Amino acid sequence: MGKGPTKERAFEFILSERGVSEKDIGWVLSKLDSQEYVLDECHYLARILSKESETNAREIFINHYFALNMKGVSNENKLNDLFQECIDKKKMWTLLEKNLGAICIKLPDASIYGESYLFICGPNKKCPEVNNTDSFVFFSQNEIAIPRKQNPLEMSSLRLAG
Repeated sequence: MGKGPTKERAFEFILSERGVSEKDIGWVLSKLDSQEYVLDECHYLARILSKESETNAREIFINHYFALNMKGVSNENKLNDLFQECIDKKKMWTLLEKNLGAICIKLPDASIYGESYLFICGPNKKCPEVNNTDSFVFFSQNEIAIPRKQNPLEMSSLRLAG
């Protein structure tokens, strides 16, 4: 009796379902392997197209998926933009790497729309235990091509927007 698909193949299948080409899947799996990710515990987060840099792609990711909300302040309030600008995105990315095992992988082939960056999280050599995965909703959106400006202050807590 043959073996069923391995868990590694399961993550490969998830990437394939998300529209990642076979060539890019090989690239991604090699990057994850080099960082000693546990593939059967990895989660696909998003693919972001950016004409700028990996840093810009990370900022788009943070701006799109994380919201700072404050009670009593509407989303249209300019104060929201001010607070959003005060968030240290570099430090936030570092915390995502440390606590969720987040990684941003630049795919090798660019398109006319820009470079593609794949966001994945899971346990790895830098983050052996992913903290609080139960409190996070993993993303169903496949691609983000245009940075969406958000006004995220409505409540007083930082949370993952779904």
